[in-house]
Amino acid sequence: MPSRSHNPIWLTLVSAVACVAQQAPAADINVVNHSFEEVSRALAIGEQTNGAGGAGVSVGTRFPFGNDAVDWSNPVEVPGWRTRLPPNGSPNIVYAGVLNPPDLGPGPFITGQDGENVIAIQVAQVGQTLDHVLQPNTRYTLDFRAGIGLFDSDYFFAVSLIAVDDLSTLPLENEPGVARLTLTQNLIPSPDTFGTMLPYTLEYTTSEVLPPNLIGRYVGIHMYGSDGIPRVVYDDFRLDATPIPEPVAIGLLMFSIVIVRRRDPSESNPHK
Repeated sequence: MPSRSHNPIWLTLVSAVACVAQQAPAADINVVNHSFEEVSRALAIGEQTNGAGGAGVSVGTRFPFGNDAVDWSNPVEVPGWRTRLPPNGSPNIVYAGVLNPPDLGPGPFITGQDGENVIAIQVAQVGQTLDHVLQPNTRYTLDFRAGIGLFDSDYFFAVSLIAVDDLSTLPLENEPGVARLTLTQNLIPSPDTFGTMLPYTLEYTTSEVLPPNLIGRYVGIHMYGSDGIPRVVYDDFRLDATPIPEPVAIGLLMFSIVIVRRRDPSESNPHK
């Protein structure tokens, strides 16, 4: 007597259902310079780049905890990330950049980062467009670290996932060709955590059919700074995309199993 567990058709359908029902593995999306260690030269302790222009674009540097003037004598490239920039050689300060945190006496300005460097932002924005076109029916999960610097004042973290027209568009909210997908909410660190970076997560799930305004657009990461006083510090950005299984396909396979069971003589005649 063939049993249900040895019926080839039954086993095939059950295996198919298990494959469909099981969530597809997450795919890592490459975040260029994800922890701000990839700069064209090492930064001195306390040195910060005056903005970021991506690969091939040099920016000046400054020492925001001492002499705050912009220095162009030994410029730096910051691959991946971009800010608004003044003209090359300008003395104008960009209040965002890659920072090698200093020791403020009683302790480091920030700890808990991946490597030496972090991105520190005040009244500015920083973004990156990823080489990944937005997909339907997909959950995007962004993991990152964030903190408020030692001795700084209260503020919150504001990180968003964005949709960008193309890889050349400046990936900052309110720029032409950039749309917000989702924004962090209520990420307000306790003052007793100032000086320490903690892990956070932001998720966004696309619809089964992308709306016309999102079709063919690239996914990006965007960060806001503060209203001017505290430095909001970020590091270690990692993004993955997980396809969501189709419930319709699972339902059809389950229905097929029911039909096969009704037609299987071994199921209706236990003495055979």
